[in-house]
Amino acid sequence: MIHIYNIISYLLGGIDAPMIVLFIVMAYVYITCWCKVIFCHKMNKLVGLKGIIRSIGYLMIVSLATQLDKIMGSSEAIRTIVIYYFIAHEGLLIVKCWCKMGLPLPQKIVDTLENLVGEEDTLGNTTEREE
Repeated sequence: MIHIYNIISYLLGGIDAPMIVLFIVMAYVYITCWCKVIFCHKMNKLVGLKGIIRSIGYLMIVSLATQLDKIMGSSEAIRTIVIYYFIAHEGLLIVKCWCKMGLPLPQKIVDTLENLVGEEDTLGNTTEREE
């Protein structure tokens, strides 16, 4: 078991504070998306599987960023930026899911979120997911 931990830790560049926060935010997103699915009555067999695959993809990209840092000789700059990006992106998804369920949120947060999604759509880089 310790060997698996060591391999994962090596691939992800260590289990430090940003990685722990990313794991926590990924868990929150998974729970929030399930809550949204139950609340909106849109049950689907693949909802949980999509969330797990998305999380594995994030970890693979963090691993890739870690390896890029190693070959470039930098001090985890790429890895840290990638982790912070995923934390911010998943945070927006959490707010969006709760907003769709009717949770009262400050209007400024809702407006900002709608503007962000609108800008992404015009660029063709939408990150909206159907869960």
